Amino acid sequence: MLPERQCFANAAATEREHPHPAYTEGFAVAANSPLPAAHAWCTDADGHVIDPTWSDHVGDAYLGIALPTHLRPKAPHNWGVLEAPDSLYPLLRSGL
Repeated sequence: MLPERQCFANAAATEREHPHPAYTEGFAVAANSPLPAAHAWCTDADGHVIDPTWSDHVGDAYLGIALPTHLRPKAPHNWGVLEAPDSLYPLLRSGL
């Protein structure tokens, strides 16, 4: 497991280290919470979740979109692509 509260950076690092999982952003619901949270993880070719931030049993539900490699977060900010206006607005205008 990688550091908590750094899911965007953790998922991007996982994709860089292992090129087959896809960086994915969206919302996830933890087992101990009724509310979805903005979250990032990786998905394999079969759509299975690989979550480097939450333990195997924390995420109950995931809903997101696999983003192209060039859109993954970059240091120093490591913000979520779908949350940051400078990356979200061009996606809304032009699509992926």
